[in-house]
Amino acid sequence: MTDRFPRWPSAWLDERDLATEEVVARAGDVELVSGLRSDGVVLLSVSWPGGRRYLLVDPVGHQGPQALRAGEKSDDAETARVVEALWSQALNLAKHLIDGDVELPLPQSRSGWRPWRRGSG
Repeated sequence: MTDRFPRWPSAWLDERDLATEEVVARAGDVELVSGLRSDGVVLLSVSWPGGRRYLLVDPVGHQGPQALRAGEKSDDAETARVVEALWSQALNLAKHLIDGDVELPLPQSRSGWRPWRRGSG
């Protein structure tokens, strides 16, 4: 999909490597992509022709979630419905990450790193 918006906001990648990236879901021209930064922060992006939504989630809890939108809402009702459905999926995944319900592969550069869990002192 050719897009005028970057897959990830440049400020979210400054001085950091992207360890993995994959398409989580796709429906027509709308797709949900996840990325794992080398520091363990998860990036989620929902894109459609003319726009993109971004979500940054730190499952370790060093920073709160961040969300951004670029571009315009779709004028096509079906595309708008799919965007909202995939954004809802991204938010649900973010909640599971924050709650510690989803295990992530540990980036190689963080040996000895132990994930933070709610309720663990």
